Amino acid sequence: MPNIVYKALGFKWLIQAFCPASAFVSADRNEARNPQRFIHANVIAYANDSSQFKIMTEITRNRTIRPSTSLEKSKSYKIDTKVVTRGDILVVNIDHESKPFRKTFKFNGSDIAHKNSISFRVNDFGTSIDISWSGATPIGTGTTKATTPSTTSKRLINKVVEKTSSEPKTTHAKTSFDPISNADTQILILGTMPGDKSLELGEYYGHSRNRFWKIISTITNNELPQTYADKKVLLLKTRIGIWDVAHKANRKGSLDSAIEDEEPNNLNSFIAKHKNLKVICFNGAKSEALHDKYFDRISEIKYISLPSTSPANTGIDFDSICKKWKQIFTK
Repeated sequence: MPNIVYKALGFKWLIQAFCPASAFVSADRNEARNPQRFIHANVIAYANDSSQFKIMTEITRNRTIRPSTSLEKSKSYKIDTKVVTRGDILVVNIDHESKPFRKTFKFNGSDIAHKNSISFRVNDFGTSIDISWSGATPIGTGTTKATTPSTTSKRLINKVVEKTSSEPKTTHAKTSFDPISNADTQILILGTMPGDKSLELGEYYGHSRNRFWKIISTITNNELPQTYADKKVLLLKTRIGIWDVAHKANRKGSLDSAIEDEEPNNLNSFIAKHKNLKVICFNGAKSEALHDKYFDRISEIKYISLPSTSPANTGIDFDSICKKWKQIFTK
């Protein structure tokens, strides 16, 4: 047998009684001459049968909960899983920027290998922190507390749990519209999802006090369209497309802050089909936060944050908001 030199990791062939779950040593030349004593792998889980080993790789992701960061007010965090294969184990370590909180979650690669990402949502109760996952179920889930709550706090939490668990959850399921776009679309404006008035009318930005259509006509030097058909013509003529990040969600009322359990639209497919797309704009901070929760930004596309056109955004006058929105045409 020719000499074999192992350059990476060696795993000692030990008898089962003395072998830990994972043991790694470097192979020197003398040991490499007897290669049957080593297994070349990244991570090896030792089976009960000493003649069998399961080869896998542990992929680690570290995330810090940062409530002080304005972009993370949604309290949702995305974990990239594109490199995870079926035989891997994904390890996610989560800590907190200001609290003594640390929790590790593990996922089977077979559950997430087909996904681009998974995400978790943070529920901070002050005395405890709950992590809820979307897209996959961790191995051995559970709630971790930042500090031990007092007896009074425990009673209060238990009362809340007992009360909510006995009452059926009311759902306010809503579904967004198809995009308005064509092959010439160069600018895509993303909202969160249509408000209740828009859903009632079947029109984007249908509320009479939403400033979207007035802004678009002003910054494109066009008359304000009076019909929805003419509004769509204006968009296509100026190579602007509109859509929403959320395809479905539970939302009581029309406020972005009430959006829960959302499912994103297939934005990646939209981008792939629209070869002339150069710019993606976010109509409000919540739209941007939802986008970044589910999608990675593409280097070839310019991303622009814009003030919301919603009637709820009363902190900016019309001239100022138009000045901000003119950015969508900058090269």
